[in-house]
Amino acid sequence: MTGTRRTDRDLLAIYLDDHVAGATVGVRRVARMARAYAGTPVGAVLGPLADELRDERAFLLAATERLGLRASRTKIVLAAAGERVGRLAPNGRLSRSSPLSALLEVELLRSAVMGKQSGWRSLAQLPADVDVDRARLAELDRQARRQVDDLTALLDRLRPAVLTRPSAAAPPAPPQDSSPLR
Repeated sequence: MTGTRRTDRDLLAIYLDDHVAGATVGVRRVARMARAYAGTPVGAVLGPLADELRDERAFLLAATERLGLRASRTKIVLAAAGERVGRLAPNGRLSRSSPLSALLEVELLRSAVMGKQSGWRSLAQLPADVDVDRARLAELDRQARRQVDDLTALLDRLRPAVLTRPSAAAPPAPPQDSSPLR
């Protein structure tokens, strides 16, 4: 028997709550990374991304509120605390940052953006009983696709800069001003 489908509002509330918590963590982490890598190719990609993520989080919060749902403060606080603990991940250096940190953080960020993009698509596919701005969701989907492309290009640049070094037999390379990390 086929019929119209209705949204499970309890599950939608949890879903939106998880995405709001993720967006909160994402905004904080990317803003921190943009500051840490300011003046580098990494910072050049992450600075504008941080602004876009703030706008996306605001849209998500407004959509949640418009649907009569509330974001869990507890989940947001726990997610933010988890992000801070995640900064303590070993990177091969004890007292200073490692170039590996940038590579790993950008890889993680790219995965998170892909998850966010899936969220925009899920919201766009909700039944008609949910009032969401589907045109805005389509814009956010396109924006996320571009963000993934930008982060992929950055990763393509970071991998060789971070994970390789000149062989002993190779002549010394001239200084490079275009290092992805400085």
